[in-house]
Amino acid sequence: MDHDARDTLALPLSGPQLGMWAGQQLDPDSPSFWTAEAIELHGALDLVALEDAVRETLSACDALHMRYVRRGDEVVQTLNLQRPVVIGHEDYSNCADPWRSAREWMSDDLLRQADLARRPLFASALIRLAADRHLWYLRVHHIALDGFAYLLLIHRVAELYSARVAGREPAPARDWSLAPVIAEEADYRQSQRFIEDRHYWSQRLSGLGEPVTLGPKCAPDDRSHSQRALLPPAQYAQWQAAARRLGVDWSAWLMAAIFAWMHARSGERDISVGLLVMNRLGSAALGVPCMAMNVVPLRLRIDPHLGFDALARTVAAQLREQRPHQRYNYEWLRTDLGLADSHAQLYGPVVNLMPFDRGFVFEGLCSRAHPISVGSVEDLDITVSPMTDGVRFDIEANPQAYDVACLAGHHAALLALLQRIIAEPECRIDVLTGRIDPQPAVRAA
Repeated sequence: MDHDARDTLALPLSGPQLGMWAGQQLDPDSPSFWTAEAIELHGALDLVALEDAVRETLSACDALHMRYVRRGDEVVQTLNLQRPVVIGHEDYSNCADPWRSAREWMSDDLLRQADLARRPLFASALIRLAADRHLWYLRVHHIALDGFAYLLLIHRVAELYSARVAGREPAPARDWSLAPVIAEEADYRQSQRFIEDRHYWSQRLSGLGEPVTLGPKCAPDDRSHSQRALLPPAQYAQWQAAARRLGVDWSAWLMAAIFAWMHARSGERDISVGLLVMNRLGSAALGVPCMAMNVVPLRLRIDPHLGFDALARTVAAQLREQRPHQRYNYEWLRTDLGLADSHAQLYGPVVNLMPFDRGFVFEGLCSRAHPISVGSVEDLDITVSPMTDGVRFDIEANPQAYDVACLAGHHAALLALLQRIIAEPECRIDVLTGRIDPQPAVRAA
């Protein structure tokens, strides 16, 4: 197709895409917006079937094949109709520590320079660790996919692989075009709801001070480092039971714990965290792999003389109040407040609660997902994901703001606090958190 014909396929950027575009433009050469996961596969792998399944899946996803260009004051995306998919092959089966060697290769791969106008938005590789142990690695720029989108792709690859090795027909492919997602957002931006949401956030965030962080405010580094834990599967049930006893859901209970932890570690009462929200239910994006996630500021003033149970109910009420307005994109909000073209944020840590089912089945194989990179980390990113083999509880940090020992201390303190509030849900917050040594509070610049 000639250049003019391709131009007719140009689409504007969605709000979530615009946020990632704007972040990349602050440092065009930075590789910090790459995200990545690796799917570990144990068993007798049919390598050809897996490669075919990966190629078919990635080729079908519009979001992976977009190119982004500025036209005057507007940024548009056009689809590369050739949809190229290159699958690399790495073999570390003869190394002394195959997993470590593979991790080093993936870490180096994440340092590749991004070019949203000319280069692919993704890379994929099949990595051999042993005769019966492989990794399927996928790296994607955050402008193309969020965490839920990764899951859609992984499920489809698993479905296609399983059908091929079992000799059956797979389920029909879904339409993964971006146009309906973009059109739906355009309708929202012309609606009365958009006006009401903008007004809500302008009122909610009026007079907002600079957010408290637990480390100095720094621009994102090319890398992040992490403190990870896989908690026992029973932990999720304990959290749910503890939340029910307080009349809230587990997400409000956990967010309240994070507020208490921030208060304990900083000594501050006015706390703002960023909550990632899926923004897909009831929308065209529900079944389309793309970047649809939004982040909303959750702001509270902590009264340390109240019990944790009161804090949990306050958080639950705030979440209910904000929920109807969380479609209003964070990048629009930053623009409204005059923060565009800067690293300034409206919150400290970012919290990503992933309650959706991350289970997937590759026929004849044992499989497990490994998080490799969450993308750009301004301060701290807390990820909590209940899975079949346990609860993933990770903190990613900007290494310029937190060294390894500091991050380990924050992570351990949060896990300890979670156990404490299960045992003492009505305990006053100042008593509950008093045994966690506070760190000097740092207000973001």
